[in-house]
Amino acid sequence: MKRRSQTLLFRAIEISALTQLLRWVDAKPFGETVMAKHPPIILTPFLQPRDEGAAEQRMYVAGFADEAGEAWGTLIPLDAEMVEHAVLGQQTFTVWCNSDGRIQPQPSSDRLFEELLEKGQLKETPLDELVAEAIEQGKNETNEEILGMFETLHERLVRAEGMVADEIARRRR
Repeated sequence: MKRRSQTLLFRAIEISALTQLLRWVDAKPFGETVMAKHPPIILTPFLQPRDEGAAEQRMYVAGFADEAGEAWGTLIPLDAEMVEHAVLGQQTFTVWCNSDGRIQPQPSSDRLFEELLEKGQLKETPLDELVAEAIEQGKNETNEEILGMFETLHERLVRAEGMVADEIARRRR
């Protein structure tokens, strides 16, 4: 009987000490396992070029990163053409002509437009350079194939030049 009361006393002391320890580490008992409270780890999905400095991307990687930007788990390699088709295939682009004759692509989403513009990913090209490139690409075509297209280009440029001249005159009045 004495042995049993000593065992119960030691058991009560152990439970009391364990309870104090759990309060000290701010933990909750979970069955037989003690789980300490830790701040949650927040992982965010990401998709980024595999070779950040490469002029042309051939692969992207996808995965999860913590708040410090460190990747967790396995990175999944993805073919660049597949990623770009999936992403850009859902986006509609138009062309924007600035008042000084620079042409640039413009996605239909204003937010995407602002982000791409900030990153310098919406290349602007002067109108005259686009025309020069069109002429260069058509040099090896036969007259039957390209002459009508050049005539249409010329008519559009004459109309555009007339509209610009009219606007300049209106603003000078």
